[in-house]
Order: sequence, then C-alpha cells, then structure tokens
Amino acid sequence: MRDLKRLLHPAHSWDLFVTSDPALGRLRQGTRAVLGAGLAALVISQLARWLGEPPTVTMVGTMMGMMGSQLATDPDPRAQRCTTLLMVVPATAAIVLGTLTSRIPLLGAAAFAVTIFLAAYARRFGPRGLALGMIGFFAFFNALFFHAQVAQLPALVGAAIVALGIAYGVRFVLVRDRPSRDLHRFLRTFRKTVAIVLWELRDIPERPRMTRSVLRRLGREQDRLNDSALAVEELLARCQPALRLRIFDLELAVSRVIGAIQQVVESGALAPDARREIRQALAAARTFVRTGDLAARRLMQEHIEHVRNSVSDMPEDAPGRADARRLSNSISDLVEAAAQLPRQVPRLVPGQVAAVPTSPRPPENPVETGLHPATRQAIQVTVASVLAMVVGHAVSADRWYWAVITTFVIFTRTRTLGDTLQRAWARVIGTMLGVIAGLMLAGLVSGHRTVELAGVFVCVFFGFYLIQISYAWMVFWFTTLICILYSLLGLFSPGLLYLRIEETLIGAGLGVVIALILLPERTTVHIHATARQVLAAVYDYLEEAVVNRSKDSDPDRLIDAARTLDSRLRDLRTAARPLNGRLVRFAPRTARTVHSVSELVLFVRHLALGKGMLQVNGETRELIREAGARLANNARALERALERKEAPSLESASPLLEKARKSLAGEETIRRGPASPPILLHWLARVDDTLNLIARTAGTFQGRPMPQRT
Repeated sequence: MRDLKRLLHPAHSWDLFVTSDPALGRLRQGTRAVLGAGLAALVISQLARWLGEPPTVTMVGTMMGMMGSQLATDPDPRAQRCTTLLMVVPATAAIVLGTLTSRIPLLGAAAFAVTIFLAAYARRFGPRGLALGMIGFFAFFNALFFHAQVAQLPALVGAAIVALGIAYGVRFVLVRDRPSRDLHRFLRTFRKTVAIVLWELRDIPERPRMTRSVLRRLGREQDRLNDSALAVEELLARCQPALRLRIFDLELAVSRVIGAIQQVVESGALAPDARREIRQALAAARTFVRTGDLAARRLMQEHIEHVRNSVSDMPEDAPGRADARRLSNSISDLVEAAAQLPRQVPRLVPGQVAAVPTSPRPPENPVETGLHPATRQAIQVTVASVLAMVVGHAVSADRWYWAVITTFVIFTRTRTLGDTLQRAWARVIGTMLGVIAGLMLAGLVSGHRTVELAGVFVCVFFGFYLIQISYAWMVFWFTTLICILYSLLGLFSPGLLYLRIEETLIGAGLGVVIALILLPERTTVHIHATARQVLAAVYDYLEEAVVNRSKDSDPDRLIDAARTLDSRLRDLRTAARPLNGRLVRFAPRTARTVHSVSELVLFVRHLALGKGMLQVNGETRELIREAGARLANNARALERALERKEAPSLESASPLLEKARKSLAGEETIRRGPASPPILLHWLARVDDTLNLIARTAGTFQGRPMPQRT
C-alpha cells in the first residue's frame, strides 16, 4: 500500500515504477511467470492433444513452466542457468514418486513427508539447494493436486522436461537480464530517487517538531536511497571504481541533507522565513538533480545565500548559525556530487558483471541443539506437515494437501519464531481476502472462457510481481487464481473455497505451534547474532577507512567494506521486522539495541571513506589512527560481549579525539566539507558515543550491568 501511495504521488513517475530496482526485477518476475506458464500451456496442450493425453498433463507442465522461470536466484548468471537445468532431476523424480505412491494413502503420506524434509534440508546448500528443493516439493504437490495416474507417467515426465526447457528459454533468452541497459536505467533511476527524496523532504523544515512519523519517513527515504544505490553497484561489481565512488559520494551527500534537516527541526533556531528558503532550495536542487539545469543550480544557491543572510546577525556559536551552515553546506555538496555523476556510462561487458564481493560472513551460530538452521527447520516443517496431513485429512479426505502446503510455505525463507508467525498471519489474511475476491470475480467471469484465461494470467503476473513487496498480496492473487481456475474447469463452488480457508488455518496454526515448541529459535537471539555481524562489519570498515587509510588505499576495498556494512544492517532490520509489526510489539531492550546499532552504521558511513585522513598533518593523523583503532577494538569487544553474554570492557576514544582536534594546524581547523578534518573528528566522536550507548542499552548479561562510559 505504501508503494502504491508513492507511485500516485505527483513527484513520482511511471518510468520509476517500471525501471527502478527492485521494481524492474519484479516486472521481470511477473513477465517471466506469465510467459513460462503461457508458453508451457500452449506447447504442452498441443502435444497432449496429438498424443491423446488428458488435461492433467497440461496443468502439471504449466505449473512447472511457471515455477521453473522463477526459482533460480544464484548470484552468478552462469550458476542460474545450471540451477535451472538441474531442476529437471528433482522435478521428474518427485512426479514419479508422487504418482506411484499416491495410490496407497499411508505410503503416499510417508513419501510426501520425506520429500518435505529433503526440500527443506536442501536449503543449507544455498540458493541452488533452495530452488531444487522447492521445485521438487511443488512437483510432488502437483501430482497430488491434479490426481496424476500411473498410466500418465511418461507424459507427465515429458511435460515437466518440456516445461522446464521453456522456462529456461524464457528466463535466459526472451526475458534475460541485460546488464548494460540495466546499468544505464538504474543510474537514471538513482537520480530520480535522489530527486524524490528531496521532494519528500521539502515540507519537513517548516514543521514545528520532529514526530515519530516524520522520523520513520526520514528512515524510509534513507532506505529507498540505499536500495537504489545498491542496485547500481550490483551491476558494477568491482569495475568502474570512479563511478562507484561518485555514487557513494552522492548517497552520503543526501544522507547529510537528511541529517541537517532533522537538526533544523529539532533545534527550532531558524526563523520561518529561513525555513521557507530551505524549502525552495530543496525544490531547486531537485530540479537540478533530475535535469542538470544550471539555472536551477543558481536558484538553489540564491536561496541558500538567503538562509545564510538570515543568521548573519547571530553570534558565531549560535545554534541557528550552525544549523544554517550545516544545511547550506550539505545541499551544496549534494548538488556538486550530482553534477559529477555522469549521465552516460560505458557499456558493460559480460566479464565485468558479477556479484558484489563482500567479506565472508561469520559462521551461523547454531541454536542450543547444535543443529544447522536448515536441519532444524527441516525437522520442524516435517513434523508440522505430518500433523497437517492427519488433521487436514480429518477435515477433508480430498483436499488435505492444502493444509500441508500452508505448513511448508510458512517455513520458507524464514528462520525464527517471529518470522514464522508473520508469514502464517500473512498466509491466512491473503487466503481470506483472496477467497472473497475470488467469489466475486468468479461469478463475473464464469462462462466467459477468454476472460477466465486472461484472469488466470493476470493473477499469475501480479502474484509474482508483488511477492517481494508482500507475501500476503502474493497469496491473495494466487487464491484468486485458484478460484478462477476452478471456474474454468467447472469445479467452482463456495464450499470448496471455505474449505481452503479451513485447511489454511489448520496448516498455519500447526506450523506456528511446532515452531514454538520444537527446537524454537527466538527472534531476539537471531537479532543479537545479526547485530554481532554488524559490529564485525563496523570493525572492518574502521580498519579500512581510518586505521589503514592512506593515499594508496584501494577505493574498491573501501566501498566494498561500506557495502558490506549496508548489507549487514539490512540483515539486522530484516531480522528485527517481527518486533516492529503493528500487531506485535515486544522486547523493548532488543528494539533499542537495533536502533542504536542502526545509528552507529549511519555515523560510520559518514566518515566519507576516511578522506579527511589525507588532509591533516602527521601528528594529527597518528592520533586519529590510534582513536580509530580504539573504536574498532570497542566494536569488536561489543561483538564478543553479545556472543558470550558478558559485560564488555570499552575504552573511550574521546581523549585521543580531543588531542587530535587540538593538534589541527592552520587551515585544517577551518576547512569545511564532508571530508574535512573537523567533520571527520565530529563523526568519530559520534561513533564513540554510540558504541558506549550500545554498551549501556544492550541490557544486562547474566545479571551484571553494562559499564558506563569510561
């Protein structure tokens, strides 16, 4: 819903909807699903007609074509092709197994349970294991759903092979990724994203105070900007270091503008006239970012000059003067960074396209049982599925597998109890709303075969398009699809849809209960494990950007360290999502830790790759290096403390930073800009404060309070 509101905003454009990442990825997903299903249905139905096979063969092939075009998510394009080809093995094996065992109920249930365990266990082998496990599960499920007969086995296997071949062609020929075109489009979209952020910020300076909703809005804009920047960098990988650096500079410049606007509102020291000038300056900056119009840049400078003149009578150390200076400098830096970003980029060659290299993740911490997370989840989902078979069969001997598929999918792409609860809730809500929509829609299109067929493909498109936005929306569209499909097959009845709701409730409820009582992994435990990874990334970044920073430093290593930091923070926010839901709010101590760690990453990224280290004298540089080493060690100490549940020993870097500030000489003391020595020292001090704040707000470990700042 929030994405829809953004699209309807006058500052946004349809072009952003179809070209931004992940919007472009979602568009491709929807298109691939429609083409995979449509072409498979067209080809296999013709083959089935010639061979005298029933519609079941076409249905199974259509599902395989649709799923096969989606499941390969390996980071490397060559690995994606290999995964798609390998899908033939688990798909055909599962179809054979499902068809042969479905005639004997107990044997079929046992085979289904084994398939479920193997499909979940395969996730430990990464994206390829996840894809092969999922296609195996859905192939077995399709054999049950469409009541496949043993006599149809050769045709079913052939349909699966043909469908997966079509899926391969759709994915890598018809709707393939085009890195060079995508890079140009994503770079253009990055500019538009910066412009949209400026548009969203324009009314904030005139607000009387910072409310919680405004802070959330600023956080959303920061995330939007970071997502857009990462989309470009995922295509650049380690090539074109100059372009990577300019993208990073512009992203940081926008972050500084956001921080400066927040400070203006919080201090309230600027007059209303000055705040109106800020609004006009943001509007002019937005125009320049989008169009490169030099007149807009001059207009922005005029408004900034008016803001500075409005505080010229204030004392040098007055808050209003500091706010005006910080804001005017940040907007000027943003416009300068936007001017340096090229509008045309060199063509990428295939060898340049690769996944963004990051430092290896720390090994995943096992739960108390010592089991790997995938093994633990395989046990959970298998037990829950067996119970769903029993209870679901008691409710309906023909449709019990609806309960099983619900149980299976609510454990997919989840790890903790909170994740499972969220996914179960989304499954139930999406199913209920989909049934309501399906009842109305099926009544309207019933008997109109062309409209029903079109409705099926519309539902497929939106189901896959929206899956990354909301799992509930995906379930909604696929439930609606089932309603139309039953109408198309002449099997539609309201009672059947009500039964689907019952089976969904059974599967979701059993999944949540098993996640709660059998080998549970608490959300807070996972959050603290992810927070440790963020602190480890902070340590690495401080080492690269401060401790070891020199003129010979590799800019790619610096940006890689920054992007690893972004990735870890994103993991932390994803892990904490169950704690921030509208329905469930708990663990305030953990929530404060997440907030503090997020602030720490923001301050660390403002170090501007340590460029200020190159602008100071030798004595000051050594003091800053020592302070950076102390801060990095403090981050490492916090990481270990969270792991061992013990009180950390932190040594404040504030004395060293104060000495470094006093040792600045000549124009070093008055130099301004995002990479200037005073700004570098300012952000290092904020990092120091935040590390000590995390130590205090992380709570108590085994009854011992965290030490206060030394």
